[in-house]
Parts: sequence; C-alpha cells; structure tokens
Amino acid sequence: MRVKRARHFILLSMAHGSILLGTCASLHGHDDCESVATLQTEAPSAGPEGFYGVDSQLDGRQRVVPAKVSCPDRAEALAACMAYAAANGGTVVITSGTPSMEPYIHGRTYAVIQKRSFDSIAQFDLLVYMGRPNGSKPDRLKMLHRAVRHDRFGWLMSGDNNRWSESWDRVTPQTYFGIVVALFEFPQAST
Repeated sequence: MRVKRARHFILLSMAHGSILLGTCASLHGHDDCESVATLQTEAPSAGPEGFYGVDSQLDGRQRVVPAKVSCPDRAEALAACMAYAAANGGTVVITSGTPSMEPYIHGRTYAVIQKRSFDSIAQFDLLVYMGRPNGSKPDRLKMLHRAVRHDRFGWLMSGDNNRWSESWDRVTPQTYFGIVVALFEFPQAST
C-alpha cells in the first residue's frame, strides 16, 4: 500500500514538477547547458510539502531532481550530455527506451549520473544500478528506476509506469552505480 501511495505521489508531482526550458541547439559548442536552461519549480498540489522541488527533503536527505533538457536531435543530445558530464564530474548512460519510466522519461534518453555516497540516496531519487528486471531470473542488467523505499536490505526500486515494485531485489552499495542528475531528451523515430 505504501509503495502504491508513493507511486501516486510521484505521478502527481511529475505534473507539477521541475521543468527545464531551452534547447541544446542554442548551446555554443555544447559546453554550458546551464546557460540555456532555466529551472522552474512549483510545489505540488498534493503530497509532502516541497515534494518535487529542488530543495525537498525526505527522511532528512536532500533529494536530487534531475535537470531535463530537450535537444533537437540525438547527436546534439549526446554532445550536450557529454559536456555536462565532463563539467560536473558525471558519467553518461542511455536509457533502454522501455516505457517503465513514462511519462517522466519517454523513449531513449541520455542521462548523466554521479557516484555519490550510498548513504546520501533519498526517497524518489533516480538511480542507476545492476538489478533483476524479472524476479524469476537471476540475470542482472544495468537499470534506471526510482528509489521508493529503504529497508535493512537496501533500496526497493520501481519504474514510474510499472504496476509493481521490484520486491525481489534491492539496490545495495555493491549494485549501485550513481544518482541521475541530468536528462537529455531528443526526438524519437516513429514506430
């Protein structure tokens, strides 16, 4: 029940959350995404105060709300993402394109992750980790989902669009890669 309620608040907050305005096309040499992106935050209409704002704190930890930048094409998204990662000490990954994080992340998207201490992870942070997408199989894949609850075994994860949480697995210091700090979207080809 708590996980369902958390997912409900996540979806509500996405409708009122932070939005970055601007495009990568206006970057001069792709060396400074911050100069074209304006962060806009708005308090959600429901849920904990400041739930989706940059300064929101849950469980005494500050939550990381990734910057989102829309780019005109994949090449510019990659160039801008790499420049942001280099300037901010991050690593570039690309999402698989599955609908598990919709509507927040749609299709394939470049992401910048930073390796921060495992103890700094806050509820609702987006994490990249080695996880098992299917509880009946032992295979682990690099995944990007949201931290929904912490217990003595680690962080329980869930995709925003999934009807379930990954109750069969936990993110631990050994399986954790980093926290998503920026997302670089680009138009997707129609299928």
